Amino acid sequence: MSRMPAGQRHLQELEALELSNAGHSIDTIAERLDVSRRTAARRVQAALERIPAQEADTLRRQSEARFNGWMRRANVLLESPELSLQDTVKVLGLLLSLERERVQLYGLRLPSAVVVQHEMGPGTQEVLR
Repeated sequence: MSRMPAGQRHLQELEALELSNAGHSIDTIAERLDVSRRTAARRVQAALERIPAQEADTLRRQSEARFNGWMRRANVLLESPELSLQDTVKVLGLLLSLERERVQLYGLRLPSAVVVQHEMGPGTQEVLR
């Protein structure tokens, strides 16, 4: 496997950071850069490490505020009594995806599997994995 020249890698890191700052997910960044999800995350992290700590903290706070806003909206949707089971599963998937992105922002990891129990009526429930 050939290595990318440092100058080209640096440009890709800057592009990854710009996309991240614009609110794009790691999946979208990976797609746009034509790299794996893991490489995209490393590019964003490397770009963050190149900027002064105070500026990086500001960017992280802005991203976290953006994630929190999306999560608040998703939680409001979950409270809707009209939400179908299928839509509930979609919103829960969105929340999990947002949480993954947020913890990745801080270099943390989520468990590899999450189980959600949803009560469907008296005495019945469905387990979602």
